[in-house]
Amino acid sequence: MQSLSSAVWTNWTQLARRACRARHLHSSISRHSFKGPRDTVTSHPHPDEYSFERLRLKPDVLAALRLAFPSIKHPTPIQHRFIDAVLKGKDVLLKDSTGTGKSFALALALLSKGRGPPYKKDDGSRTLPITSLLLVPHRDLAYQLYHWIERIHHHMTRRESLPSLAQVLVRDSSATLEEHLAPIRKAAPHILIGTPQMVYDVVQADPHALPLDRLSTIVVDEADYLIPSVPVIPDKFLMMKIERQVNRHPGPTRLLLNQIYSATSARRNRRRDDRKRLPQLVMMSATLRNHLKRFLLADSGWFTQEPGKLVRITGDASAYYPRDLKNSSAENHATFALGGTGIQHHVLVVSEQGNVANIEGAAKRSEPTPEEESKPSPGSSSAPAQLPSHSVAPDVEEIDEPSPFNADVMEAIAASFALDVPSVALLVLPADAPVQRAVYDLRLLGVNARPLDVVKDENGKTHLMRRDFGATAENPTLLVSTLASTRGLDLPELSHVFILGVLDGAAVDSYMHVAGRVGRFGRGGKVISVVPAPYVVVLKNGHRKKVDEPRLMWTMFKKMNIKPVKFEHFD
Repeated sequence: MQSLSSAVWTNWTQLARRACRARHLHSSISRHSFKGPRDTVTSHPHPDEYSFERLRLKPDVLAALRLAFPSIKHPTPIQHRFIDAVLKGKDVLLKDSTGTGKSFALALALLSKGRGPPYKKDDGSRTLPITSLLLVPHRDLAYQLYHWIERIHHHMTRRESLPSLAQVLVRDSSATLEEHLAPIRKAAPHILIGTPQMVYDVVQADPHALPLDRLSTIVVDEADYLIPSVPVIPDKFLMMKIERQVNRHPGPTRLLLNQIYSATSARRNRRRDDRKRLPQLVMMSATLRNHLKRFLLADSGWFTQEPGKLVRITGDASAYYPRDLKNSSAENHATFALGGTGIQHHVLVVSEQGNVANIEGAAKRSEPTPEEESKPSPGSSSAPAQLPSHSVAPDVEEIDEPSPFNADVMEAIAASFALDVPSVALLVLPADAPVQRAVYDLRLLGVNARPLDVVKDENGKTHLMRRDFGATAENPTLLVSTLASTRGLDLPELSHVFILGVLDGAAVDSYMHVAGRVGRFGRGGKVISVVPAPYVVVLKNGHRKKVDEPRLMWTMFKKMNIKPVKFEHFD
């Protein structure tokens, strides 16, 4: 099957977003609901009650964890409950805030799971099966998980080779499909981390390359992004249109899961072995809309229906936000997935003349905490702050083509970065924006900008592993990425996220996932959106249309009950 075209996917996304904005669910459409057990777990750590020693982690994994990540002393309650459920072989549906360590806990649990017995291949040779298949939305997240496992593996005492423990299967234009499969054929990994489209392409090209019916555990990270579903809305016509599109283009994740569970069921029926369970299924995300949960639990047929075999774990938002959440809307709940309590949201508006100001109506910044006052920052010296120079950086080659970016907006980002970022920041661009050109423009302004790439040490991998949270770098780094390749990444040093313009039509979920890159494990941070002042565009039919991005930002913030704060350097 061919990959989904960007046009079809964009069309479906626009329809789904329009549907999700409806205020009321259509009550006349009958749906089956699953009444399964639900755990609501506070996300605050309690060292006396939760410890890695109480979990059934393998001793060598636990010992390696202490050496590889000495700053991680104990699991959060969410991590504790999650690891326990995974190791007991239960299906899990997990929804919790960004930055609470879901993916890291998953890596520990999968490393501690037992491996299946060898089986005979078609050529008569015997080999170990792939135990766990972990599906993630993009390449960088796959390598983030792989690097965590690699670091733990380095400190394990009884070590098997790293390729037999974990491998990554993602698309790389420089390698053929057979070159991708060669390491897997040589040594099937205990854990295979891949993107759905790549895994599906491999299965279609060679069904025997990845024996799906031998899998013990399947994990879908960022499930809301990877599995399209149909919202229940008052507009029946629109709902039917979305449903037709989803059925026509279900996406590689749904196709894979359908194939995996049908293959496993067929194998179990052939052998008449009722004791052979379907593969354990784990789905996790910071946002799980009701219509997606309804599809997963009632319509997909993937989750087990055995009593007591499914655990639904939900982080307790009130642990972070003591306000009454009972009657809050679904969109309002998105704000509670933003991680720590110290995240500040700023919006800078750049006029046609290049002037930068805080968005109208932004609140005054609250008094800094003693920790903030003692922390050095680039703009804290007594000398006047120096804005980025317009001279060409010595290692930047000239490009004659005009830039697609608003020069004044890029200068505002460069100035904000120079004035406020102590070490590492992230700039998130719209999905179709050219990352390399943005890096070029920023480096012309004197910014140490780099495209985000966790495979290359200098561009991202080192930032995955370093945990010197309070350090101030002599030459701070601005990592540049797009919305699609940002979800799920954990960059511990990150203190600031810059957003260019309004992302994804001011969708709440998109902003929440980007903002969630800071505030990891309850730490603070800043999210700075930089948008142009209202402007007019001329449509193809000759009509003029006013685009008001500041108003779109306010509309989105109101849905999330967020009050933007003034960015002090532009008061």
